[in-house]
Amino acid sequence: MLKYKKILVPVDGSTNGELALKKAISVAQRNQAHLDIVTVIQSSRFLDIYGHMGSNMDYVEVSLLKAKAYVDDLKDQIEHKYDFHDISVYVEAGEPKSIVAVDIPQKLGTDLVMMGATGLNALQRAMIGSVADYAVRTAQTDVLLVRTGIDNQPYSSDKN
Repeated sequence: MLKYKKILVPVDGSTNGELALKKAISVAQRNQAHLDIVTVIQSSRFLDIYGHMGSNMDYVEVSLLKAKAYVDDLKDQIEHKYDFHDISVYVEAGEPKSIVAVDIPQKLGTDLVMMGATGLNALQRAMIGSVADYAVRTAQTDVLLVRTGIDNQPYSSDKN
Protein backbone atom coordinates (compact mmCIF):
# COMPACT_ATOMS: atom_id res chain seq x y z
CA MET A 1 0.00 0.00 0.00
CA LEU A 2 1.26 3.45 -0.93
CA LYS A 3 2.03 5.60 2.10
CA TYR A 4 3.36 9.09 1.97
CA LYS A 5 5.87 9.93 4.70
CA LYS A 6 6.73 13.61 4.12
CA ILE A 7 4.04 15.99 2.88
CA LEU A 8 4.83 19.58 1.91
CA VAL A 9 2.14 22.26 1.85
CA PRO A 10 3.03 25.73 0.59
CA VAL A 11 0.69 28.39 1.98
CA ASP A 12 0.30 32.02 1.01
CA GLY A 13 -2.75 33.16 2.96
CA SER A 14 -5.09 32.38 0.06
CA THR A 15 -8.28 30.36 0.42
CA ASN A 16 -6.90 27.72 -1.96
CA GLY A 17 -3.75 27.35 0.11
CA GLU A 18 -5.75 26.89 3.29
CA LEU A 19 -8.02 24.30 1.59
CA ALA A 20 -4.91 22.38 0.57
CA LEU A 21 -3.64 22.54 4.15
CA LYS A 22 -6.90 21.09 5.51
CA LYS A 23 -6.71 18.18 3.09
CA ALA A 24 -2.99 17.69 3.76
CA ILE A 25 -3.69 17.36 7.49
CA SER A 26 -6.14 14.57 6.74
CA VAL A 27 -3.70 12.80 4.42
CA ALA A 28 -0.87 13.19 6.93
CA GLN A 29 -2.97 11.74 9.75
CA ARG A 30 -4.14 8.82 7.60
CA ASN A 31 -0.58 8.05 6.46
CA GLN A 32 1.07 8.83 9.81
CA ALA A 33 3.21 11.25 7.83
CA HIS A 34 5.19 14.33 8.73
CA LEU A 35 3.69 17.65 7.55
CA ASP A 36 5.95 20.47 6.40
CA ILE A 37 4.32 23.88 5.93
CA VAL A 38 6.20 26.56 4.01
CA THR A 39 5.48 30.12 3.06
CA VAL A 40 7.74 31.91 0.63
CA ILE A 41 8.47 35.60 0.56
CA GLN A 42 9.36 36.54 -2.99
CA SER A 43 12.70 38.29 -2.52
CA SER A 44 12.51 40.23 -5.79
CA ARG A 45 9.84 42.38 -4.14
CA PHE A 46 12.49 43.70 -1.77
CA LEU A 47 14.92 44.93 -4.39
CA ASP A 48 15.15 48.52 -5.56
CA ILE A 49 15.37 49.38 -9.25
CA TYR A 50 19.12 48.73 -9.19
CA GLY A 51 18.77 45.25 -7.69
CA HIS A 52 19.98 46.22 -4.21
CA MET A 53 18.28 45.67 -0.90
CA GLY A 54 19.04 49.27 0.06
CA SER A 55 16.66 50.82 2.56
CA ASN A 56 14.18 47.97 2.17
CA MET A 57 15.84 45.95 4.94
CA ASP A 58 13.23 47.03 7.51
CA TYR A 59 10.51 45.90 5.13
CA VAL A 60 12.25 42.55 4.63
CA GLU A 61 12.57 42.02 8.36
CA VAL A 62 8.91 42.91 9.00
CA SER A 63 7.76 40.68 6.13
CA LEU A 64 9.75 37.72 7.43
CA LEU A 65 8.44 38.24 10.97
CA LYS A 66 4.84 38.39 9.72
CA ALA A 67 5.35 35.27 7.64
CA LYS A 68 6.85 33.41 10.61
CA ALA A 69 3.93 34.47 12.82
CA TYR A 70 1.51 33.25 10.13
CA VAL A 71 2.97 29.74 9.84
CA ASP A 72 3.48 29.45 13.60
CA ASP A 73 -0.20 30.34 14.07
CA LEU A 74 -1.23 27.70 11.51
CA LYS A 75 0.85 25.11 13.36
CA ASP A 76 -0.77 26.03 16.70
CA GLN A 77 -4.25 25.84 15.17
CA ILE A 78 -3.56 22.39 13.69
CA GLU A 79 -2.15 21.06 16.96
CA HIS A 80 -5.19 22.24 18.91
CA LYS A 81 -7.99 21.59 16.40
CA TYR A 82 -6.76 18.29 14.92
CA ASP A 83 -4.52 17.01 17.75
CA PHE A 84 -1.79 16.51 15.15
CA HIS A 85 1.75 17.42 16.16
CA ASP A 86 4.13 16.00 13.54
CA ILE A 87 4.56 19.40 11.88
CA SER A 88 7.43 21.67 10.91
CA VAL A 89 7.07 25.20 9.55
CA TYR A 90 9.42 27.15 7.32
CA VAL A 91 9.70 30.67 5.96
CA GLU A 92 11.85 31.06 2.87
CA ALA A 93 12.83 34.10 0.84
CA GLY A 94 13.46 33.73 -2.86
CA GLU A 95 11.67 32.59 -5.98
CA PRO A 96 8.50 30.71 -4.89
CA LYS A 97 8.36 28.46 -7.96
CA SER A 98 11.79 26.86 -7.52
CA ILE A 99 11.59 26.83 -3.71
CA VAL A 100 8.25 24.97 -3.68
CA ALA A 101 8.82 22.67 -6.64
CA VAL A 102 12.50 21.79 -6.25
CA ASP A 103 14.51 23.24 -3.37
CA ILE A 104 12.38 22.42 -0.32
CA PRO A 105 11.27 18.95 -1.55
CA GLN A 106 14.92 17.97 -2.16
CA LYS A 107 16.08 19.45 1.14
CA LEU A 108 13.33 17.81 3.21
CA GLY A 109 12.88 14.52 1.34
CA THR A 110 9.28 15.35 0.44
CA ASP A 111 7.30 12.62 -1.31
CA LEU A 112 4.06 14.59 -1.82
CA VAL A 113 3.42 18.28 -2.41
CA MET A 114 -0.19 19.29 -1.76
CA MET A 115 -1.08 22.79 -2.82
CA GLY A 116 -3.95 25.00 -3.83
CA ALA A 117 -4.59 25.08 -7.55
CA THR A 118 -3.63 28.75 -7.48
CA GLY A 119 -3.04 31.48 -4.95
CA LEU A 120 -2.78 34.26 -7.51
CA ASN A 121 -5.35 36.41 -9.21
CA ALA A 122 -5.81 36.18 -13.01
CA LEU A 123 -3.49 39.10 -13.80
CA GLN A 124 -0.66 37.72 -11.65
CA ARG A 125 -1.01 34.27 -13.26
CA ALA A 126 -0.88 35.80 -16.74
CA MET A 127 2.22 37.84 -15.92
CA ILE A 128 4.33 35.46 -13.85
CA GLY A 129 2.57 32.10 -14.05
CA SER A 130 1.47 30.11 -11.07
CA VAL A 131 3.63 28.20 -8.66
CA ALA A 132 1.19 25.30 -9.01
CA ASP A 133 1.68 25.11 -12.79
CA TYR A 134 5.43 25.19 -12.37
CA ALA A 135 5.37 22.50 -9.66
CA VAL A 136 3.28 20.16 -11.79
CA ARG A 137 5.74 20.53 -14.67
CA THR A 138 9.04 20.35 -12.80
CA ALA A 139 8.71 18.69 -9.38
CA GLN A 140 10.47 15.33 -8.96
CA THR A 141 7.77 14.21 -6.53
CA ASP A 142 4.02 13.72 -6.61
CA VAL A 143 2.03 16.96 -6.72
CA LEU A 144 -1.62 17.10 -5.77
CA LEU A 145 -3.51 20.29 -6.66
CA VAL A 146 -6.45 20.95 -4.38
CA ARG A 147 -9.54 22.47 -6.00
CA THR A 148 -12.27 21.36 -3.61
CA GLY A 149 -13.14 21.57 0.05
CA ILE A 150 -12.51 18.87 2.64
CA ASP A 151 -15.71 17.12 1.52
CA ASN A 152 -14.41 16.92 -2.09
CA GLN A 153 -17.18 19.25 -3.24
CA PRO A 154 -16.63 22.59 -4.98
CA TYR A 155 -15.53 25.08 -2.38
CA SER A 156 -18.13 27.30 -0.76
CA SER A 157 -17.20 29.63 2.10
CA ASP A 158 -20.25 28.52 4.13
CA LYS A 159 -19.22 24.82 3.92
CA ASN A 160 -15.59 24.84 5.06
